[in-house]
Amino acid sequence: MKRNLLVAFPGTGYTCGTGLLAAGLARAKAAGYETLPLDYGIDFGPVPTFAEAFNLAEAAVRPQLAAVSWARYDDILFLSKSLGTVTAARTLRALAPRSVPVRSLYLTPLADTLALVQPGDTVLGMVSGETDRLIDWRAVQTFCAGHGFPFLLCPGVGHRLAAEGDDAGNAAITANVLTMLGL
Repeated sequence: MKRNLLVAFPGTGYTCGTGLLAAGLARAKAAGYETLPLDYGIDFGPVPTFAEAFNLAEAAVRPQLAAVSWARYDDILFLSKSLGTVTAARTLRALAPRSVPVRSLYLTPLADTLALVQPGDTVLGMVSGETDRLIDWRAVQTFCAGHGFPFLLCPGVGHRLAAEGDDAGNAAITANVLTMLGL
């Protein structure tokens, strides 16, 4: 019997029980995947730099990921959001080489994420909000085009990939992201 795993890497203020990560985890469970929703257990508010936040997040998930027997899975998906995209990309680098390829979907990747993603990585796509304050969507789109990765622009929304009070728009974003996940 095939064994599949989805690992969810949250952002600083966007937990695995929130929005798109929660929807992805639910879809994966419904498709028969085991799921691992990571939790940093950190208040990132007083952390002065992104670099420090990345290091703290990576250190926080290392013990959670150390318990995973990666080789027993036939399919592994990484679903990540914001700071979690950097943590996921760093984890991917730490796992190389591996017998089972990891497929990644990056929601609101950061510039540091783009620097870590390599040719040959299996990227299901990258998703950006049109008004994201942390990275210009055009940079992500250009990166994806140059690497042959799918790109989804979510118009009228920022870094959270959701619009206050726009249930129909938010449902469309969720549907598009779940389609990219491929489950």
